[in-house]
Amino acid sequence: MLSSEPQWVALYTNPRAEKKAEQNLKDAGYEVYLPLRKELHSWSDRKKWVEVPLLKSYIFAKITARQVVPIMNVPNVSFIIKFKDTIATIPESEIQMMKDFIAAEINIQVQTTEKLKYGSRVRIHSGPLAGKVGMLVSDCEDGNFAVEISGISMAMIVYIDRELMEVVSDEEQPVVHRKKKYTIR
Repeated sequence: MLSSEPQWVALYTNPRAEKKAEQNLKDAGYEVYLPLRKELHSWSDRKKWVEVPLLKSYIFAKITARQVVPIMNVPNVSFIIKFKDTIATIPESEIQMMKDFIAAEINIQVQTTEKLKYGSRVRIHSGPLAGKVGMLVSDCEDGNFAVEISGISMAMIVYIDRELMEVVSDEEQPVVHRKKKYTIR
């Protein structure tokens, strides 16, 4: 539930309108985050690196309870993500983790968490993402590291060399007081 303190929420945008929604939200005075990644696009006459949204039709905004109705009037914003009539909030730490992964410029794939098969909890022990804890996707030979984005049932799959990860012992795992299968620190 939103409070008078600003919290991150996920907004669903019109199709292919993430960048327009971002600009409209900024123009309206909201703090927003649109995770973008670089993709190489090819045309018949050229190739070009293009920034595309990491999560299609999703953008994040930091809002208070009083801003719920006004934000729905911003052009290209379709709706706020809710679960059972409760607005889903995203912890600041998960927004920061998305920023860290994108800044590290590593290959990221996004899947819904329902399609993931869970394996061991692991920690990245070296490299630009050292200290991040997540889930090792069990059905992949590569060192695929899954990071769940709570509130929107999505996960980022990051390709990391298995040698850079270590299994997290039971004593190190945080106590989870919600129905999620894992949390990220």
